[in-house]
Amino acid sequence: MSTGQLLSPSDIDRLARTSTLIRLVMNADGQVLDMGRAVRLATKPQRKAVYARYSTCWIDGCPLPATMCQIDHADNWTDGGLTNLNLLGPACQFHNRDRYRHPHRYQRHPQGKDRWAFTYTPRPQHHPPQPRRQRPP
Repeated sequence: MSTGQLLSPSDIDRLARTSTLIRLVMNADGQVLDMGRAVRLATKPQRKAVYARYSTCWIDGCPLPATMCQIDHADNWTDGGLTNLNLLGPACQFHNRDRYRHPHRYQRHPQGKDRWAFTYTPRPQHHPPQPRRQRPP
């Protein structure tokens, strides 16, 4: 315990049965950078780190500055994505929402050791078939 108090075997057994372990990664200043599944939203230190790592939205060609973007998960949170710095990046509001509505339009690729970018392929423009013109008799 943080008080230095020794635990009895029964206390240790109870804690082992009722507790959950969470992996926590901190920077040199003790700020949490990896939260795993403990929280969905990025922490303030994670946001600062994302802004330092990316200058713009992480969708190729999107010029919106990272500081004006939302913090997004590389792996969708609802699909088990982690709130860890190496899996977070800036996404403008349009790309953040669109990527979850239409994941097939986005291809993730590495950008350096532990950074990501996405290539956006818009929906092809399908034109409805034109009705055939009837020949005059």
